[in-house]
Amino acid sequence: MTNTLKVQGFLAVFGAWDATLAFVLAGAILPMAVAWRLAARRKAAVLGFARPAPPGRKIDMGLVAGALRFGIGWAEAGLCPGPPVASLGYGGGGGLVFLLAMAAGMLIAIPLRSRTQTAGTSAQRTKMNFQALTPDYAVSPQIDQSDLAAIKAAGFTTVIDNRPDGEIPRPLHSAAMKTAAEALGLTFVINPVLPGDFSDHVLATQRAAMQTAQGPVFAYCATGNRCSCVWALVHAGQQSTDDLIAAPARFGFNLEPLRPRIDAAAR
Repeated sequence: MTNTLKVQGFLAVFGAWDATLAFVLAGAILPMAVAWRLAARRKAAVLGFARPAPPGRKIDMGLVAGALRFGIGWAEAGLCPGPPVASLGYGGGGGLVFLLAMAAGMLIAIPLRSRTQTAGTSAQRTKMNFQALTPDYAVSPQIDQSDLAAIKAAGFTTVIDNRPDGEIPRPLHSAAMKTAAEALGLTFVINPVLPGDFSDHVLATQRAAMQTAQGPVFAYCATGNRCSCVWALVHAGQQSTDDLIAAPARFGFNLEPLRPRIDAAAR
């Protein structure tokens, strides 16, 4: 993986193809396939850290475009994120340049992603769009302050922010949203959920907000998926797993990978 000629030879399918890298890839894929199966049966990570989200199954333009960009960069440089770190151990100057460039790209990507997500949200959503999983609990993609009056007019009394501030620009951060919501008389609960982080603290905070709400609850994240996952886990054991998965599925949220976790929580 640190030999750029080996990597580029593997990618030269229509040239002098070198297939030996396939053994490295298979050696990584097979144990990870087993690891995902084992992890799905656990309620929490062994060391107490947040468990990563299950691998996604949705193929969209973002995934395709990202894979193409990664493949082009991999073919040009002959390196991907891990190997440059290993190459530093034997004085790989090219690995150091790659590592510095990769770190710079990560830093640039944070504000750039926030700007593009904000622009995309404004362009795609001409009015507030929420999905009612039950008469008392609805989920939504990212909202902004101008949506709060409509949320109150729709009869909601509590708003739960399940989106971390690190994913969004400053005007949408939880503190600003909380101030605007409370000015309208809404209860605003800050409960950020990183992808796959359905910890006991996250579930307890969501459960308390729902139980103490004086009326219907409105929860939002990037798409509504994380809000749906937390709702299902909070109600594990109170409703069947099939019903908890079916309710979000009506609106396109696939909680099937979460089934083992819901079953475990119910027990």
